[in-house]
Amino acid sequence: MNSKYFLFSFIYIVLSFSIVQAQELTLFRQTLLPADSELLDSLKNANDDNTLNSIISNLRIKVEESDYSEESKKDLAAFLLKKALFDKNKPYEEFEGLLIEASELLPDNYYVESLWGDLLFLKQNFEDCIKHYESALNSNPEDADIMGLCGLAYVKTLYFEKALKYIEEYLAKSPNDDYFLMNAGLCAHKLNDFEEAINYYEKALEFAKDKERIKFLEAQIREAKEALASTSDSSKDEDQHFIITFAGNSEDDLSKMAFDSLNEIYDEVSQLINCDPGDRKFNVVFFLTEDYYNQNYNWSAASALENQIRVPLKTGYKSEEYVKGVLAHEFTHTMINLKTNNRAPLWIHEGLAQYQEFRTMYGSEENLRSDFVGIYENDFKENGLYIPLEQIPNYMRSKERKDVHRAYIASWLAIRYIGETYGESGFDTLLSTLGKGYSVSEAIKETTGDSYSDFQDDLKQWIQNQ
Repeated sequence: MNSKYFLFSFIYIVLSFSIVQAQELTLFRQTLLPADSELLDSLKNANDDNTLNSIISNLRIKVEESDYSEESKKDLAAFLLKKALFDKNKPYEEFEGLLIEASELLPDNYYVESLWGDLLFLKQNFEDCIKHYESALNSNPEDADIMGLCGLAYVKTLYFEKALKYIEEYLAKSPNDDYFLMNAGLCAHKLNDFEEAINYYEKALEFAKDKERIKFLEAQIREAKEALASTSDSSKDEDQHFIITFAGNSEDDLSKMAFDSLNEIYDEVSQLINCDPGDRKFNVVFFLTEDYYNQNYNWSAASALENQIRVPLKTGYKSEEYVKGVLAHEFTHTMINLKTNNRAPLWIHEGLAQYQEFRTMYGSEENLRSDFVGIYENDFKENGLYIPLEQIPNYMRSKERKDVHRAYIASWLAIRYIGETYGESGFDTLLSTLGKGYSVSEAIKETTGDSYSDFQDDLKQWIQNQ
């Protein structure tokens, strides 16, 4: 390490994906030292707001007095970064200005950019942290840790192809890292490269020590092998937005309808929640029915996981309107995950997915699917049933199909209420606020102006008046 820099501060965080595994990652490994060696002790010992603010104020004056000399700018930038790190547990907006100021003093500086990326990673703002990590890598392309963190950030933003590139670069330097081997397998799995996924999983299994990780890897290997077998005679086609795998000879029947429907839905959902997927491609797999139900709940018409939509072929051969509705529902889930960084609660997920599904199938989000109508009329309208939104997951886990249906209906009603009362722009506000790391209560407050409890009181009254 350069003698002008030192190991400054460590923080270990747990990064969880949509799997049971987690990984300890080291952030804030090093930081910038001031050019003036007499300031070293001050930097090391300044650990309160008043001291840091006082030093920063004095250094700002010195920068101006020195006519912005490189040494004075570096001194000030070092303390600005220290203060941003000191404030890391505050809302990001409260210390962002410090990072901007440091960046203006030292443009494209490796230590400024890497720390900025780390702080955004900590706040789970993965899209923006990638920009700073990649800027840091332009200055120091050999930093394997940032390669790995950048790869994991791309995983969280559903850019699995880009994620795999960085993870493989990390693995070139640390080939026996079972956590990153596992994540390389997950990326390949999401890209429907099942053989490559199996190779990575099996190699990760060689080095894994954690019992839970071993169990997870074994399950992933089984699933990837099942997927490989069920799509071994499949065909694949892609366009600008979607990669579709067709099991058996289904491409002849489904290809044009699937691409036309998906691209129409792509535009509708992007507009509904104001989310631009950029150049991401989404995977859709039409499974043979038996193979599909080996991997999913028997009552599921289709499923979505991150960037992948899975549809059993018995669904694929129903009416075009039905298929479009199913695809609309599942694609909405993937877009919600993208916009919120996987932070949306179940009622928002299922409510918005149905809102788009019914609009696609029936021409209006107010038209409920036929098997829900009786429950809605009897339980909600006649008997005044209200399910608190925080109880939706419990109903969804019920073994009683009617309880599951009640949960879907309650979620749909909550989203309809937001759309009718606050306009569909409220969906953008709600999801964007969640995506910034705020709680559901804070997102509701930002969207409606009400507390979560008042919002639910108003929602209950609105349902009773329908």
